[in-house]
Amino acid sequence: MKLVDPSGKEVTSKENKAAKELEGQIDKKMEKLLEPVLNKIKLSGAQVPQQQILQLSSAAHQMLFNRMVFNLLVKSGVKDLSEVLSDDDIEELSTNLKNQIQFVDPSGQQEQK
Repeated sequence: MKLVDPSGKEVTSKENKAAKELEGQIDKKMEKLLEPVLNKIKLSGAQVPQQQILQLSSAAHQMLFNRMVFNLLVKSGVKDLSEVLSDDDIEELSTNLKNQIQFVDPSGQQEQK
């Protein structure tokens, strides 16, 4: 998690006890969110690839974060997403996402960005 001070400078959890506490709280919520899924995996005796476990963890983190943002928006009285998310934001994020994709030549000889 990244926290910033009023001037926009990043404050890491190593430098900030409040940030460290928030990270700890989020970790506990993540464990609680993932516990039923991980228990189901253990009880089934199935082998789940590490990559899939990481994907589950990432999805759970995203779900938790989305719910926190949603709750904040509701508490703040935001009625329309355009109040907090502009078309420019979407364009910037789309460009960023597009730049993260790598294409692999079907012949397996060369990666392309």
